Amino acid sequence: MLIRAPESMLPHVNKVLQGEYDLPYNATNPVVVDLGANVGSFAAWALDRWPGSFVHCYEPLSSNFALLSDNLKDLLGTRVKVNNVAVGNPGNTRLYLGRNNCGEASFYDLGEQAEDYEDVVTISPSDLPKGQVLKLDTEGSELDILSRMTDIDYDVVMMEFHGDTNRRKIDQILADYVLIGGGRSPARTVASSNIATAACWRTPPGRPHLLGPVQR
Repeated sequence: MLIRAPESMLPHVNKVLQGEYDLPYNATNPVVVDLGANVGSFAAWALDRWPGSFVHCYEPLSSNFALLSDNLKDLLGTRVKVNNVAVGNPGNTRLYLGRNNCGEASFYDLGEQAEDYEDVVTISPSDLPKGQVLKLDTEGSELDILSRMTDIDYDVVMMEFHGDTNRRKIDQILADYVLIGGGRSPARTVASSNIATAACWRTPPGRPHLLGPVQR
């Protein structure tokens, strides 16, 4: 699947398409909830990674959403649903644009945000559909979103997190999960609040949703 993106975003898109989020998890027809869908690279990867899956995409930035909708247009309604909203605190509506690329838009100042912003609609995590895979790449909103979820029952949670302090708080929220790393190598431990890296959690052995290793 061809994913169109601004040139400044292409290196990040390619990392995702090459398996940055890959992990040993198999499922039959999983429902994937993609928060911070950007232009659709994770959704495209997930659709290929888990044949028969259905992906719910959430992307608040209008320019990203336009590309997301166009990139996935052939699958809309059959394997993909796109939503032009943010998820988290409904009181957060001012989304600051990224300085370097369209993947840096955030409600927070993480050191990569410009003064320009776009007003967006934010829905509560309680409005999200049920699913088996949850992916968050929401530029600093990951902890806020998880803390507002009253019932986290996904098989797999994968995300980009910002700083070791947030990582530790996320570990506490996901205490029933096992941290298995991120991408093709273990997740890095970071100290700076302005550095982001990916991590993946999955249900531990013994839980009924846990499946076998990846078959390639």
